[in-house]
Amino acid sequence: MKEEFKISTELEPSERTALRQKLESIDDILPHVGDFGKYQWYLLLAIFPYSLSYANLYFSTFFFTLVPQEHWCRVAELQDLNLTMDERVRASIPSSDKYPYYDKCNRKDLNFSDLLKVKKFNIEAWQTNKTVPCDHWEYNKSVVPYDSISSELDWVCDKEYMISTTQAIFFLGSILGGFLFGWLADHRGRVPALVLCNIISLIGTIATAWADSFATFALCRFITGFAYDNCINIPLILIVEYMGVHRRTLVFNIAFGIHFALGSTLLPWFAYYIANWRHLAYVVAIPMAIGLLTPWILPESARWYASHGKWDKVVENLKKIAKANGKTPDPRIYETYVRNASNASKRSESATMLDLFKTPRLARMTILITAFWTLTIICFDGHVYSLKLLQSSVFVSFSLASATELPAGLLVTLILDRWGRRFCGFLTVAGISACSFAELYLPSTNGKLASSVLARFSANMAANIALQYAAELLPTPVRAQGVALVHIFGIMGHTVSPYIVDLAAIWDGFPMMLVGVTALVTAVLVLFLPETQGRHLPQTLQEGEEFGKHDKFWSLPCCRKPRDDQYSNNNNDTRSP
Repeated sequence: MKEEFKISTELEPSERTALRQKLESIDDILPHVGDFGKYQWYLLLAIFPYSLSYANLYFSTFFFTLVPQEHWCRVAELQDLNLTMDERVRASIPSSDKYPYYDKCNRKDLNFSDLLKVKKFNIEAWQTNKTVPCDHWEYNKSVVPYDSISSELDWVCDKEYMISTTQAIFFLGSILGGFLFGWLADHRGRVPALVLCNIISLIGTIATAWADSFATFALCRFITGFAYDNCINIPLILIVEYMGVHRRTLVFNIAFGIHFALGSTLLPWFAYYIANWRHLAYVVAIPMAIGLLTPWILPESARWYASHGKWDKVVENLKKIAKANGKTPDPRIYETYVRNASNASKRSESATMLDLFKTPRLARMTILITAFWTLTIICFDGHVYSLKLLQSSVFVSFSLASATELPAGLLVTLILDRWGRRFCGFLTVAGISACSFAELYLPSTNGKLASSVLARFSANMAANIALQYAAELLPTPVRAQGVALVHIFGIMGHTVSPYIVDLAAIWDGFPMMLVGVTALVTAVLVLFLPETQGRHLPQTLQEGEEFGKHDKFWSLPCCRKPRDDQYSNNNNDTRSP
């Protein structure tokens, strides 16, 4: 007894208290081994290649298939003449009253071979009202300095849908990959799933460089799409588990605000200076190759170990964290945690995704948060793909829009806990709508570019809010399944959104009109969600049904008095999700 008393008096106060606490989750024990020390900073750095892979997978198809708006019929008889690009266009292409001010899909119905036999060469005299469709095209390489697979295979005019279809097929692959890698992550572990994810994306991306037809390119993008979303979701789950509750927002800001923003901002310039879409495919595959080293980069999920009864592995990981952070907790803390956590897992409520729709309020909230995420994705992608419709350099506009990730993340961090999720969600999506209509009606190119960048800024914030909203609003027993459901519908939004830009063939302003209206509808829907800021997350299905039941429609967190179900200074639940 004396020895035990001696040990307990030498313990730090927090450790003596810990032995009397109910250490039932990773979140409970993490402060005693270090919840934000050297080990966590290492994890924030380690996520860098996975964020780059995500950016590359998301946007690489855009640059593989990029076609300059300035393209016209290729007339073989004029290629060997000493004519400038402008002279060839004036000689063979009918004029038009909209940019690029000539017909991109038809040429003059003239016999150029016979005309060139005339000694006197007079372009102005080559006039006719008759046109014929193009067979092959020329492209202005001063705008896009390389041939993409789209320009190599002439996916323009009546074949322009092929560009959108390959992008849609990529996202269809991610739906199948989500189920495949989700099952693998649950049954074989997060790290093996992530390694296989990177193997498939690496193979698919390298194979893309060898594609020479629509069928082979679409197949390669479908295979590569297996890794989309999984390549960032799995490492984020791993890292968040080992991060202090109050620091988890930082994880997303680092992953998306810095790493993802850096990758998406630099990608267009890699495409511009490499100037070869096949070589670009090899370059964007490099982070995926680094991902093959995942077992030596990231730890396995502690919650996955715990769910499979591998408590020795959980304790081993915790001891590594403590060592890296310079902590020396009493060994009895681990024993207490294992005992309490194993008992808590037996008491946990089990539920399926269908339980989200068995009660009216919970079903309504699930539908609304799914609509919020999906429609925001459609608006986000609508602005991404519409960048190539602007008369400004697509590389400049894409970089400027991508660079808004960091300030958007910082601003969300500053206002989200002050103004609340619901009001911030409304403001940001309404901002997308306002900027979309501004881009539609502003006459100048610079004005349209500024509106597009501001819309992307608002879309970045809206997407961050929607992600956090979904994780907070859904009750614990079905939180993971519910978030997965929201993501699946989001991927469906990704699949539909590439076709938005094709609507410009009907009317130039159609894409922005559709995005503006969609964003406006989404903003209204967000107002019918309950506020989660400063409140305990719902831990049971019944709590999920009752959550926010007595909220007033016009109330704001900054104007609301603290309630019993709120934290005064913390918006995060200290319990594990």
